[in-house]
Amino acid sequence: MPQEPNRTDPDWLADGNSLIFRDVWRSPDAITGIHLLDLRTHQISILPRSEGLWAPRVSPDGRHVVSLNRDATRLVLMDLTTHRIADLVSGANVGWPEWSHDSKSVIFVLGERPNSSPGIFRVRIADRKLEEILSLKDVPLRVGLFGAWYGLTPDDSPLMLRDAASQEVYALDVQLP
Repeated sequence: MPQEPNRTDPDWLADGNSLIFRDVWRSPDAITGIHLLDLRTHQISILPRSEGLWAPRVSPDGRHVVSLNRDATRLVLMDLTTHRIADLVSGANVGWPEWSHDSKSVIFVLGERPNSSPGIFRVRIADRKLEEILSLKDVPLRVGLFGAWYGLTPDDSPLMLRDAASQEVYALDVQLP
């Protein structure tokens, strides 16, 4: 019996009746693409032109998906209507893509590149303009068992997991009404 893949990175499509996800096999070479599960029919298909892509994230307006290529050196944009794809960023280690809440940009971690330190960046969808939000020059990116984690707050501010070690333990006293 063939081994079944692990299905991870689920995200809802705007119709509320479909999920996208990726299959995880034993190696990055075995990434088959972004899968679509229609919850009404229980049918699974691969999004057209998504071969070799993973880490799909659906835009809040439901128009686009961003994902990474096999070796996470490209941030790829897919239009869900036309299935056209375009590189938003290429040539560097890209990680943790997250859509802004207005669907106008994607915020992500960009690893070290020649003559540049890692940082948190934003790329606007309309004109593909890339801008650095925060330098991570002296910030350790390996944290805990699974490495770094990154996300966004409700106002699109970057939120990161930081290794503070045991020398920096804080207590928070809260007085609720």
